[in-house]
Amino acid sequence: MTIDRLPSPVHSATEPAELEHVLFRRHDFDVFYRQEMSAATVFLMHQGATAYEAADAAHEAMTKLLPDLWRTLDHPRAWLRVTAQRCYWRQSTTRTAPTDPVPDRPGGTCPLTAVVVSEFEQTVLDALRRLPPTMRTVMAWEIDGFTYSEIAEALGMTPAAVRQNISRARKRLTALLSL
Repeated sequence: MTIDRLPSPVHSATEPAELEHVLFRRHDFDVFYRQEMSAATVFLMHQGATAYEAADAAHEAMTKLLPDLWRTLDHPRAWLRVTAQRCYWRQSTTRTAPTDPVPDRPGGTCPLTAVVVSEFEQTVLDALRRLPPTMRTVMAWEIDGFTYSEIAEALGMTPAAVRQNISRARKRLTALLSL
């Protein structure tokens, strides 16, 4: 079994680059929020976060975009993921198990309602959690549809380092998933 592209629990009919252009052009935060909140939550789940941790960090990152920061960004999708990732890492030092349900988000949306994880996808998420942090991080970006150069820029790495980490991660995932 080779892993060229891992499945994502959230699928969009629009290509990421096209979506970003449309969202940036429209300056419509509500549309951006509805499209990207679930995607950012899944992105963090690919890095080992539980659904609750991921939703919390993604929401915290979204609030940092308001009121108008997101309009000034050239790449709001990448910015959201970098910021959500940092929020998730920062939360890891004070993380406790949630006791209350995740509250509804603005407009009655909750990112967890859009995240449906099949049995196979849960197996992949479990395997991703077993990767070293750098490999897990670059794989999350790659699964989310970013190119090697975009990943390198967002993470402050060289494209060669990203390529090497993704290659090694794929080999480890293949071994873990074939057990």
